[in-house]
Amino acid sequence: MSRLQFPSTEAIDLSTDVRSGVDSRSVWLWGLVAVACLLDVGLTYYGLGVGLEEGNPIARSFFSMLGVIEAMVLLKGVVIAAALVAWASIPRRYRPVIPIGVAIPWLVASAINAALILQV
Repeated sequence: MSRLQFPSTEAIDLSTDVRSGVDSRSVWLWGLVAVACLLDVGLTYYGLGVGLEEGNPIARSFFSMLGVIEAMVLLKGVVIAAALVAWASIPRRYRPVIPIGVAIPWLVASAINAALILQV
């Protein structure tokens, strides 16, 4: 006779969606990316409206070609698309690095924008 081996219920990670492999931590981190993006876009738009100037020459040229909101949606969209491709392409244990690496610069930019706006 053989013994049947049943997986322990302790080994099951209930925070992972089996179909897509997305865990709750990833959802929160991508939510942080969305918040950081909205803050950066909103504060940049507001700052430009009160007389501040865009410091990034690439963004500045896109602003003049497309308009501020349109250019920011395009630029942020490209970054998010590339980040999602990278996120899906790397091993699961390294995936949190991608949204963190996208969110941190946008949060820093938002903090700088907020500080500059408060000085106006």
